[in-house]
Amino acid sequence: MVTREEIKTNLECSDMYAQKLIEYAQGDEEKLEDIYYLKLDERRSRPSVIHFGGDK
Repeated sequence: MVTREEIKTNLECSDMYAQKLIEYAQGDEEKLEDIYYLKLDERRSRPSVIHFGGDK
């Protein structure tokens, strides 16, 4: 079972974002796990965005 705290800790996201993932799953634990692991994989594989100086 994926908990809100586990989502927040591992995805390093806000409480609201974790709650939105839970709401998106609509009570379906398997759907929640699928979206959680998808987002976790995205976070690990997507390069960081770095902004270097200057105003635009």
